[in-house]
Amino acid sequence: MAISFDEELIRVEFVIGEDTVTETVTSEITVPDVKPDIERIVDVTADITDIETEIEDGGVNITADIEPAIIYVADLEDPDAPQQPVHFVGGEEVAFQLMNFVDIPEAEPGMNVFTDLTIKRVSYNFDPADPRTVEVTVVITKFVKVTEFRQITVITDVTGIPEEDITEELLRIDDVIGEETITTTISGRIEVPDVKPPIERVLDARADILPVTTEITEDGVIIDGSIEAGVLYVAQAPEGEPQQPVHFVEGTIPLNEALDVPGALPDMTVYTNLTVKRVSFDFISETEVEVDIVIEIFAKVSETRQVTVVTDIISDRVEIERELLRVEDVVGEDTIFETITGRLNVPAGKPDIAEDGVIEASATVLSYDDFTEREGVMIEGTVEGSIIYVADAEDQPVHFAEDTFNFDNFVEIPGTENGMNIHSEVSVQRVSYNQLGPRTVEITVVLRKFVKVTEFKQIDIVTDLVVISPAADEECPPSYVVYVVRSGDTLWKIARRYKTTVDAILDANPDIDPNNLQIGQKICIPEGIMEPKG
Repeated sequence: MAISFDEELIRVEFVIGEDTVTETVTSEITVPDVKPDIERIVDVTADITDIETEIEDGGVNITADIEPAIIYVADLEDPDAPQQPVHFVGGEEVAFQLMNFVDIPEAEPGMNVFTDLTIKRVSYNFDPADPRTVEVTVVITKFVKVTEFRQITVITDVTGIPEEDITEELLRIDDVIGEETITTTISGRIEVPDVKPPIERVLDARADILPVTTEITEDGVIIDGSIEAGVLYVAQAPEGEPQQPVHFVEGTIPLNEALDVPGALPDMTVYTNLTVKRVSFDFISETEVEVDIVIEIFAKVSETRQVTVVTDIISDRVEIERELLRVEDVVGEDTIFETITGRLNVPAGKPDIAEDGVIEASATVLSYDDFTEREGVMIEGTVEGSIIYVADAEDQPVHFAEDTFNFDNFVEIPGTENGMNIHSEVSVQRVSYNQLGPRTVEITVVLRKFVKVTEFKQIDIVTDLVVISPAADEECPPSYVVYVVRSGDTLWKIARRYKTTVDAILDANPDIDPNNLQIGQKICIPEGIMEPKG
């Protein structure tokens, strides 16, 4: 029976290497000269901006800016000035830089790099003896993966050789169609409702991306959703009433963007990641603030395929060529949203919360663990909920309180087994609150959980095979083998395959026409110089 085979060209994301490192960065932040001294810190947060990556030989160099945001109660020496004014220090003027090299031994310039930088915790140290300096410490986790897109021809089926002599393996791979990253600015206006006092001074503006919907079109991806933007401000207070009360207002801004991804089709799979890079504001009037949100949008379109590849053939009738394939075998992925609720109790030593005194509630994922189980992934972690509130006191001091509560959830990924690889992302999508009393606030947090389960595989696959037959009936001289010409062959290709020369083949086959090879024609290959691959 004649030997024949099927082959297929696949485009894979060849994994060069990946690593996760955690780094702690500390910097002293000095209050600008135009701001008053600090009496008491209300809250400290931080954002990562301007992330840049550069692949070098042996790893990835990462640089980024960390922009702290400090809300504090000022220490005013003038007794006639409004007491307990709240101020904000943050943004570019107090940013400090993160620089780090992540070792990926086989990385080279020109490869692809995926980075995910996450702030795990922000803490601070304030010494009242130095009322113009705050030491801010940020714990950052950096996940880095270096890949290279490769087009590989794989042998998917062989006939003419007994099945027991052929080894095959089923691969589930992401056939990457294309990816695109854009940076865009979304603008909208936040209005102060009638129940809130007018604005005297804006302290800070913040934004969160609400869950979005994605639609794959021909050659593109459409992202539709909204952004929840909020403004923290100092209100105008009539004479005789508590001065400098702080308020928070929010509103939603539509988000609709299209990304060009050539080759995309509606039935394919898309992975998107939207990140708020920067939020700025423009004071329009005492009841209106314009917010500008810079967003980075990443979209990758892929087609998860199941391909049966031939990894070995044991037969003296063929010579095979192999290539190392190192890929993540995709088991499955899913994105779910979980709502968790916890109670935050004002700690002893803090004053009571005034009626309707909560200004803002926020939440941060402090830490989480993920581990595979049969048919899915369990995620367990801790959320830190916090509030900024006006105390039930005559001078309306602004205070900060925080508490932690746990979450756990099972994300179903059929086919998952213990020990497989997980890439997960847990982020806060939305925070709301309900004041239950003067010392208790119920906080509700919507978490977004993305989970992708893969199995790292490094296997030798058969990428080509050459049908040969032993010399018989004096077809070739002793110690020669017979090569059977197939479609597309040239003497140059045959010589390259066997690491010989065209002249050597012509010397052994003086009767062949090098410009007119025939399919099925037999050519003698000198065995002494033949070094087949594989």
